[in-house]
Amino acid sequence: MDVLQELEREVAMFARRMEFARQTGQGTSVLDRSAYLILLTLHGQGEMTVSELANLFHLDISTISRQIMPLVSTGLLVRERDDVDKRRVVVRSTPKGEQILGEVRAARKSLYAELLEDWSEEERALFLNLMRRLNQRIEQRQRAREAQSAQRLPRGQ
Repeated sequence: MDVLQELEREVAMFARRMEFARQTGQGTSVLDRSAYLILLTLHGQGEMTVSELANLFHLDISTISRQIMPLVSTGLLVRERDDVDKRRVVVRSTPKGEQILGEVRAARKSLYAELLEDWSEEERALFLNLMRRLNQRIEQRQRAREAQSAQRLPRGQ
């Protein structure tokens, strides 16, 4: 058995099945993945600029701006000038955004509780640690590739 090939398949199936579960789950389909991650980040870190969010998610400013626009228009986020540095425009979640995030997080936690109900606490902890380790490795790889790309750019670009 080719473990890496099987792992690739399982991760692809996991992503597809979790998206289906999100779309069909009670309370989990309110926010798409990008909206959820933006709200979750702002909840944990506080207000941020659009460029800070873009950097965090390895996205262009135009892409993150497109993801933020519907959250602003639905009242889940606000964009405003920084109180201290008026040149900075920051994004922060609103009370409505915090409420929706809390509801979606509770629904997602319930979904995972259901999916992992027959797993021991040790198995859940092991899975969590391995997921964290994989995510950290993906982040390291992405940062290294971005650094390599930046070094290859001609001066002035």
